[in-house]
Amino acid sequence: MSETVDVVIDSLINAGVTHIFGVPGAKIDSVFNALIDRPEIKLVVCRHEQNAAFIAGAIGRITGRPGVCIATSGPGTSNLATGLVTANDEGAPVVAIVGDVKRVQAAKKTHQSLRGVQLLGPVTKKATGAVPPWPPALPGLPSHLR
Repeated sequence: MSETVDVVIDSLINAGVTHIFGVPGAKIDSVFNALIDRPEIKLVVCRHEQNAAFIAGAIGRITGRPGVCIATSGPGTSNLATGLVTANDEGAPVVAIVGDVKRVQAAKKTHQSLRGVQLLGPVTKKATGAVPPWPPALPGLPSHLR
């Protein structure tokens, strides 16, 4: 398991997250695999990324704690958009974790090379990327969970 994945999962646990909703895919499988060994968070696999975003929004509205959805790069990321727009408009705390292609492939129009941060920026409170190795303190993540 990578240090980045560990820090993200630890941050979610510290924010009171108990469930993550999403669809697996190659660019995000490291998080799915890491969650197997983390019983503090239950991973719920959904049939579609949009469902995961709507469920995360409902969790955020009901509990006041961040609802979390997860999707792979490309169409997995774009499928979250409608649910994230709804959550943002309703003030529901949601964290969306999405995969991405390697940095060297980002400008090459490779398989699933959609620019997720740029796509989700206008429909979320904050969209940011993590490029390993992430700084150990994760200065931005905890504030995004509030």
